[in-house]
Amino acid sequence: MNRGLYIGATSLLANEKRMEVLSNNLANINTTAYKKDISLVESFAERLLSKINGTSLNTTLGNQSNITYQVNGQTYIARTDNGYFTISTPEGNSYVKEVRFTIDEDGFLRTYYRDGRDDLNTDNENYILDGNGNPLQAQGGDIQGLLETSIYYPSAYVIGTMSAGVNFKKVVTDFTQGELIETGGTYDLALNQSGFFKVMDEDGNTYYTRDGSFVVAENQLVTANGEIVQGLNGPIYINGNTVSILENGQVLVDGNIAGTLDVVDLENREFLRKIGDNLYSMAEGVEPEEVPYEGKVLQGYLEGSNVNAIDEMVEMISLLREFETSQKLIRMQDEMLEKAVNEIGRI
Repeated sequence: MNRGLYIGATSLLANEKRMEVLSNNLANINTTAYKKDISLVESFAERLLSKINGTSLNTTLGNQSNITYQVNGQTYIARTDNGYFTISTPEGNSYVKEVRFTIDEDGFLRTYYRDGRDDLNTDNENYILDGNGNPLQAQGGDIQGLLETSIYYPSAYVIGTMSAGVNFKKVVTDFTQGELIETGGTYDLALNQSGFFKVMDEDGNTYYTRDGSFVVAENQLVTANGEIVQGLNGPIYINGNTVSILENGQVLVDGNIAGTLDVVDLENREFLRKIGDNLYSMAEGVEPEEVPYEGKVLQGYLEGSNVNAIDEMVEMISLLREFETSQKLIRMQDEMLEKAVNEIGRI
């Protein structure tokens, strides 16, 4: 397949999905406690290019590599002048000159992403491999020495690498705090730090939300869609006239304690998935790692969306220009193929 056409086509497909994410963010700019989505894209695996009639590629390890190595907190950047780092990807092994990585909880060297806070996330990310095709694991703290021994040296017939374009990898939710808006509503609640209200539907499924625009139905505190807001001891019943909700989540009805809101934070919030109506559930097969909420519950406030309209519009304009460039690339490749068929074929 014509490589130029393939690169242009994959770019169009990736940018189309990115545009869908941007459009959804802009559509929810006024949605209470909405958290914007971030698109992550990556190049397809870098394949080795070999001369025609070259020999098969065999791994050769040596000490001729010259690695440039930098450390910035928990992140690392390594570059090699000779040979390649081998990265394991869903599309196969990728061979690169430069790699950015961190060390995960099990000590493996992996690529990473950020979701809006200082933590580095490595779920579903790629491993750096050693010469035997196994994931590299930090041992004794000599990361540079470990990388030196893992460099892949292809045969002399290899002349470089080739990529087939870009791939839309995943959508990540940015959980940064939105603006707090004072409403004065008795059942309007906001969280001033990272955390979530716990709610339950009629089937007993537990969800998480930051949308505190609650109401009372059948003497229970519920969401606008009817999910029951959870307290530490189950649902919270409102049987009275005067309701006060303290900063620690305690609910007072006519001066009596009706319950305490079950507000938690999540250590693994990167596994939260949007299911609609401002609700989140954990990804399939992942258990929530709940930790105590350290902020305050503010009565009479709602959290606004964390979408910045100007930033989103600027990114959309930039994306449209990238889209036009990819279209021109495909058109140019098509014209070149037309000339090759109609003109070169006559010679």
